[in-house]
Amino acid sequence: MRWKIILAALLACAAPAEARELRPASLPPEMVYHIFVRSFADSNGDRQGDLAGIRQRLGYLQRLGVTTIMLTPLYPSQFYHNYFADDFAGIDPEFGTKQDFAALVRAVHGRGMKIILDEEIQYVSDRHLWRTSSAGQPESPYSRFLLYRDAQNRVPVPTLLGTNAFTVWPGQQRQVFTVNLAEPKVQAWFAHYLADWADPDHDGDLSDGVDGFRIDHMMDDLDNAGVLKDLLAGFWAPIITRLHAVNPKLRFIAEQADWGDGADFFSKGRVDLVFAFPIWSAAGKLDATGFAAAITRSNVVIPPGRSQLVFTENHDTPRFAHGAARRAEILRLGAAITMLTGWVPSLYYGQEIGMSGTQTDDYAAKGDQPANADARDIPLRQAFRWVPDPMAAGNAAWYRAFPEAYHTPDSNVPGDGASVAEQDGKPGSLLSTYGTLAVLRARWPALARGATRVVAQQGNLVLIERHAGASKALVLFNFSGETERANMPLPRSAVRRYGAAHSGGGTSLVAPPYSATVWTTAP
Repeated sequence: MRWKIILAALLACAAPAEARELRPASLPPEMVYHIFVRSFADSNGDRQGDLAGIRQRLGYLQRLGVTTIMLTPLYPSQFYHNYFADDFAGIDPEFGTKQDFAALVRAVHGRGMKIILDEEIQYVSDRHLWRTSSAGQPESPYSRFLLYRDAQNRVPVPTLLGTNAFTVWPGQQRQVFTVNLAEPKVQAWFAHYLADWADPDHDGDLSDGVDGFRIDHMMDDLDNAGVLKDLLAGFWAPIITRLHAVNPKLRFIAEQADWGDGADFFSKGRVDLVFAFPIWSAAGKLDATGFAAAITRSNVVIPPGRSQLVFTENHDTPRFAHGAARRAEILRLGAAITMLTGWVPSLYYGQEIGMSGTQTDDYAAKGDQPANADARDIPLRQAFRWVPDPMAAGNAAWYRAFPEAYHTPDSNVPGDGASVAEQDGKPGSLLSTYGTLAVLRARWPALARGATRVVAQQGNLVLIERHAGASKALVLFNFSGETERANMPLPRSAVRRYGAAHSGGGTSLVAPPYSATVWTTAP
């Protein structure tokens, strides 16, 4: 009943002409919302996004059509993004406590939603017990938990960029060390650690556990260094098998570090989902040929019962609105690509209101001053705009606490329209477009969970078919800034449900610039 109410409420966000054809179904299709925790919602006025803030905003997310929230790492870390743990088992105190997390899980599950945790387990910080207890101490019980070049544990194996030392926001000197994933005790430790999140009490009641994990920087040969190899089959597949025995519905999402199609992650690593990087690449370039090719390739590499997250931006990529120069028609096309292409749509927080941002060179190495390794990405991770003023209560502008360390202006400014307050309930807004597309997916099974195939690609136009049983739909994308015409015949039974493409006479279709149009067809 709750979802019926939520889906009915979504109609209020839809443009009136579109809403007349939409009637909410009883259960929504899956839709992931990717949250950069520190930036999403501040509940206590310290300008740090936190778990209570997320819990307080679940109603907003559910009205948007979100069924699953995917959180960036929660464990304590000296790094603002929390990807290098000081302690895997804890919660960053700026985010809250384990009790706050338990309350969030209860609230998420109480709404019939799911929660996914992001895990970066290949590295730890210099404050982690495995480092402090093993450095120079080969007799430590954690002696083999990290990689060293010598038997006395004095020379660590370099990480990532060929070093262990980094300058990071806000001007800290920090170190990162590589976890020895080839050590059987490490694999056993992480299998138990992830099981703790899936079933905290180990009582078989999974209602208090998470619903899956996003595995960051997943590789078969870590950092292509030739030191930790065959990790997909040798490390990850056994852990995933073991965790699926705890909860068969638990899902593992690979963030494939090569940003490829993910074929090996399915076949060797046994993951449940990958990220649709080829679709993301084509969308960002407005590349019709690449988009069609990516869909066709996806149908080859994704095994039955597995899937991929279709996205147009995340915490490592430029915001789609940046590449689109915030042009409304391109932002609506990006929304349609995310929501209608198929598989599982994944929105990055703020995408639905058109937040912008791209990496900055303001913190590159200058003279004797080293580069700041992670400040350059803050423009991709700025405070979600609940209201236009970035410093207003609720907006998590944590990066403004140290103006000398981060002085880049926000990518969005008050009055540019990129806030919930300025768009909520406003027909024609980007937020209302996402609401309309969410209801469209819920109304038509083909758009909700149907398979995808390319019917035709001509120039800048791509026509795809979505089908689930007797439900069929056609979606026409125009990646061009011009009105395009192509010979793409529609079935006589086709009824337009969204968009403005139309017949140009005979078997031709005419599509407006930067547009998506949906037709449903009779079986």
